[in-house]
Amino acid sequence: MTKIRGCQLTAAENSVKLSGTFIDAAFVLLSSMQTHRSFLEDIIDDSTELQAIEADAFDGLLQQGWRLLGYSIIRHNFAVCRGRICRTIPLRIRIDDGLKFSKSQRQVLRRNADLEVRYAPIKLTPEKEALFQRHTRRFRDRQPLSVYSFLHPRAYEIPVQGMEFSVFDDDKLIASSFFHIGQDALSGTYCFFDPAYEKRSLGTFTMLLELELARKMGKKYYYHGYCYDVPSQFDYKLNFHHLEAMDWKSEVWTSHPRVPVRHWEDLVQEP
Repeated sequence: MTKIRGCQLTAAENSVKLSGTFIDAAFVLLSSMQTHRSFLEDIIDDSTELQAIEADAFDGLLQQGWRLLGYSIIRHNFAVCRGRICRTIPLRIRIDDGLKFSKSQRQVLRRNADLEVRYAPIKLTPEKEALFQRHTRRFRDRQPLSVYSFLHPRAYEIPVQGMEFSVFDDDKLIASSFFHIGQDALSGTYCFFDPAYEKRSLGTFTMLLELELARKMGKKYYYHGYCYDVPSQFDYKLNFHHLEAMDWKSEVWTSHPRVPVRHWEDLVQEP
């Protein structure tokens, strides 16, 4: 049982944030491309500094589309994908009616049954920083400088209790996933893994572990970040049963159909 959670914002998602706010990046792009004016009239691009809060208050923020990112908690209803502005879709998985994994997800659990998984409060170490650096070398553009771009130094207690799964092959650390625990929800915050173990699907593995933990803890929801309204590398977040999506205008969550794993690159429509 191991996975790298799709969790929350990935390094690719955060790359625009690292060079400025999402809204700044969007307007830079607007200077060189045509964009529908109506799209910008309802922009949401909120950010506030992280601080300790009660678990039920954390649940309320998640329900409104907020996500953890480094020293901040943020929410934004748009992103930049392949040089174009698109909408984000907040996602969660309802687990109070039980978990249902697909055949391929059950295979991932069996494939990684030989690995050792350690569960503990979040603790960032040089070993994890080195693993993070190996993980982010896969990205072609704007590689993040440090794991602290995604995790607060006191992520074990801010904004709520933060825990981690560390996955080992013998004594070698090959994946780390981090998540925060609310009163009724568990939120995947970030995950990274050793690219040499890519065939093990460690990202999916740690996410499945987090889902199983949330079920055992009696949580109602598992929040695993945003996807886009266009095909993207975050489409894997749609490959789950009991999936729900939030409408930004009403902040109402409704059922969303599961989308099996697909080659999203084949669906991209070039201009």
